[in-house]
Amino acid sequence: MTPGTDLPMDSDIRTEDTGAPTDLTGGMPATAGAGDGATFTDDERATFTAIADHLIPAAHGMPSAAEVLTDDRLQFVLRARPDLAEPLKAALRPGLGSSPADRLAALADEPTNLSVLQLTIVAGYYTDKRVRELIGYPGQMALELRSWEYPVYLQEGLIDAVLARGPVWRDPATGRRAVSAGAPQTYAERWSTDARSPEGGHDGRDRT
Repeated sequence: MTPGTDLPMDSDIRTEDTGAPTDLTGGMPATAGAGDGATFTDDERATFTAIADHLIPAAHGMPSAAEVLTDDRLQFVLRARPDLAEPLKAALRPGLGSSPADRLAALADEPTNLSVLQLTIVAGYYTDKRVRELIGYPGQMALELRSWEYPVYLQEGLIDAVLARGPVWRDPATGRRAVSAGAPQTYAERWSTDARSPEGGHDGRDRT
């Protein structure tokens, strides 16, 4: 908890306390055009490259994020998510440590700026054509689904694991970690005859 407040430590109030220039109150609003033509100084670009190499180094035949995240790839991400430009520049500002590890540690008090920095690197990396080919990801594909068939991923319990994990996203209206009280913990709970369930009204037939 932050002294003098009732908000959890991952709330944006921490950045207000530290006086950081962004970590925008209310999360990361999509401000149209904010990232168009975003420019970075040589120092900001060098800092970004160092952090990218620190987070995703070259290994097992895969290139490092520093190699993949060219200026064009960075601008690709910011054109898709212009709202990331301002908090990204804040995460790259001087005075947050001379090494990537020091900077990341300092940004722990600025959760939005930190998450934007990480998201920009990961998004730029995994939208790169070469990276997708190396991991064998063909991109989005049209798949035929038959409603009368019970998918293998349900039999394996993959959905149960995700449901039991609970929400892992931040509410964009508040910037706080999402909380979902009374959410189903298994697919069977979600898909039940109980009208109050998310898929209420199921006829109860066994789909296995």
